[in-house]
Amino acid sequence: MKMVLRLLSLLCVVALSIPGWAGPTVANGSFEADTFSSGGTLGLGCGNTLTGWQTQCSPDQVYPWGLPNSNVYNAGPTPYGNQWVIVGDYGQGGSGIFQTIAGFNVNQTYTLNFSLASEDPGAGALILVSFPTGSSTGSQIFAAPLRGANYWDTWGSYSYNFVATATSVTIRFDGLAGSGFDPGIDNVFITGGSSVPEPTSLFLLGTGVLGLAGAVRRKINL
Repeated sequence: MKMVLRLLSLLCVVALSIPGWAGPTVANGSFEADTFSSGGTLGLGCGNTLTGWQTQCSPDQVYPWGLPNSNVYNAGPTPYGNQWVIVGDYGQGGSGIFQTIAGFNVNQTYTLNFSLASEDPGAGALILVSFPTGSSTGSQIFAAPLRGANYWDTWGSYSYNFVATATSVTIRFDGLAGSGFDPGIDNVFITGGSSVPEPTSLFLLGTGVLGLAGAVRRKINL
């Protein structure tokens, strides 16, 4: 019996480690991989790094930019970590971030989750969410919640369902012109779909099951 239990444990480990069973994962979805300065790290993807993401830079190469919770503007904080990213361009729009993610199952529905905050107190900052490749779902505009006393100090959670038409999907966030000025974004992740194993994964699992069955049979014969 101990041998059977050990084989079962090993089979579970192998199953969980098979790449075909992994769901789509956003790289650096909480923007913690890079160190942002207290005065704001400007030009992310232009002159500075934003790990895991590509960017549409503003004409002046200032946006997108990032702020940590401890900053000279008394802005934030974000409740989703230590820092966040800001898109737009002085309330005029014109910059964004995007990322192509693998691991989707075609024709399945997934949910893009993200959090937003506003710069200006007069209105909710606007952001355009789109899927340039790998999905048939159209773009949609979201308004961040009104801020409180400080910039980007009030965060709201949002979700948008989309259908994958390829195994890789590009997600994109663009800051838009508006009286809410530039939106802050944080906590980007994907849920949904189903972990349907690839043929290679099924073969490996089947091999493990056959081996386990053989071990049980030998145990019984003893």
